[in-house]
Amino acid sequence: MESQKLPDGDRTVNDNIAARIDWRDIKAGLVIGLLYAILLVLKMKAPEWRVGVSAANVPFILTVAYIIWRGRREPEKLDTWGLTTPVTGMAVLVMAVFLGMTAALLGTTGLLLGGKPDFEPQYVFRMVDYIIGAFPQQFFLCSVGLASLATLPVLRGSWRLPLAVGMCFGVAHFWTPVHFPGSVLPLQVVATAPMGFFAAWYFLRFRNILPLTIFHAIAYVLYSQWVVHLL
Repeated sequence: MESQKLPDGDRTVNDNIAARIDWRDIKAGLVIGLLYAILLVLKMKAPEWRVGVSAANVPFILTVAYIIWRGRREPEKLDTWGLTTPVTGMAVLVMAVFLGMTAALLGTTGLLLGGKPDFEPQYVFRMVDYIIGAFPQQFFLCSVGLASLATLPVLRGSWRLPLAVGMCFGVAHFWTPVHFPGSVLPLQVVATAPMGFFAAWYFLRFRNILPLTIFHAIAYVLYSQWVVHLL
């Protein structure tokens, strides 16, 4: 991977996108993530507060507000975050292929668990609704997390960081209690490891999180409808 010096001393990688750790982004992610966790706890433990959809809406609003605030002062950050970089035909094709593979994997898993995968119109509206919840996750995991990790020399390159992310996703779910029938292999490892790898590779290759956010929303709804309710 080629790098070059900018006048201010920052290094760039992947088509001149600034490659430096922005600690303000990381701090904002930690604060919004903590608030999200608190809202989830309140939603479960204090139903009388009627947190409801605010658990997703509040992090989304704060994330968008942060993007606008930073973007007005540093417009170049929008490209660094993968928000204004062009979505190429190849990016769309790659996403369509992987989405088809994911849907096939989830459908096959549902069949193995004794279900009958179908597709109802309500799924479309649930996918649109879930974009609100998926966007902050995608932004702070990819635009902030991956962009920061990609600055580390040991993780630079086309495959090192995606492989590391995929392995971390798989290990994080290795002790989940649900396994494939007759197997010791946890169900979620099969899904999360390749998805973590693909998300990291896709962002580093195409530098746009909008297709990833849409993929996240579609895959989550299909997973919840075709797999989770059978467990």
